[in-house]
Amino acid sequence: MTYPSIAAIPGEQEPQLVDPIEPQGPESGEVLCETIYLGICGTDREILHSASPHVPFGAEQLVLGHECLARVLEVGEGVADVRAGDLVVPAVRRPTTGATTEGIDAFKLKRRPDMMPWGAYVERGIVWEHGFSLPQWIDRPEYLYHVPTGIEEIAILSEPISVSEKAVREAEQAQAARLGEQEWLANPPRVLITGMGPIAFAAVICCRARGWDVTVWGRDSEDTFRAALAREFDATYVGLDGLSFSPANVEQDGFELVLECTGNDRVMMRSAGLLAGCGIMVWLGASRLPQVSEFDVNQIMRSAILGNHLFIGTVNNAPQDMQSAINHLAKLNSQYGGAIAKMITQQVDPQDSLWHYTNRVPQGIKTIVKYAQWS
Repeated sequence: MTYPSIAAIPGEQEPQLVDPIEPQGPESGEVLCETIYLGICGTDREILHSASPHVPFGAEQLVLGHECLARVLEVGEGVADVRAGDLVVPAVRRPTTGATTEGIDAFKLKRRPDMMPWGAYVERGIVWEHGFSLPQWIDRPEYLYHVPTGIEEIAILSEPISVSEKAVREAEQAQAARLGEQEWLANPPRVLITGMGPIAFAAVICCRARGWDVTVWGRDSEDTFRAALAREFDATYVGLDGLSFSPANVEQDGFELVLECTGNDRVMMRSAGLLAGCGIMVWLGASRLPQVSEFDVNQIMRSAILGNHLFIGTVNNAPQDMQSAINHLAKLNSQYGGAIAKMITQQVDPQDSLWHYTNRVPQGIKTIVKYAQWS
């Protein structure tokens, strides 16, 4: 059975099932893959809500899908890094060339793709290149990451975990530059993660892989599925009213690292008050539809200055983050494999997936679109 693709069309907020694009090749240096699992992400929903997807040049629609587990079907001449039958996870962002790079300083075009300015990259399923809601597609081996035996069912989570991995890694590097490489090794940070979506749970995985204590703050009551799942990772769960955002002693009761995963400006403003001295906050999400809000940030600015706080915005991932995400899944599988698998809360076929691109299942975390069997 050949499944349809899922597309975002300019001017429309609802996804559409469309005929898949038939791949040509693989040619020399290329790889032919088939999609097995496809993850539905908040980014997909935001693209649709905007009604203005960044369609590839000459196309009338954007084929969605950037979280993917795939199987290599065939390799072109000169490809040695992968072979037919391998399970792989593809990278999302890649450098581009051509008219979109005009006016961009040449040195910026040599950066890692995740650090390139707008116009210097494409993102499959997001910006100017079709995604992976295709039965088969062409790629290059340098953008494919091997999936080790044992984590096939959860490897689809590698991409969202890699996004959180970049956030944690950059916080580690910044703190090491300021306080020395041993600071968080000798004194592991107290970590607060705000939110209960896929990126928040991915952040939990990244922190637990380092052995750090984690507190998760969310809107759920203590007896919900997601609250229980946070505790399965040996994290502390604190509900809506269970966290004091104005502790009497922030050095004692605050956090050295806050990973803000809600994209909510009010949550960010409140949790900034929980940063201990030399604390770092990393922003992992924000709305694609900017809304004007007014806040009194004087206290946050004063605390940041007096406390040597650092605020970091991060997006996408570096190649090392994707590899680290896969390594984390393999490392934690024996201890937390059951909890990780529970993050996949829905599995649907492509023809039954459209509702999930504009709606969220209560207590849902990650919905997977199933294109093929991995075994």
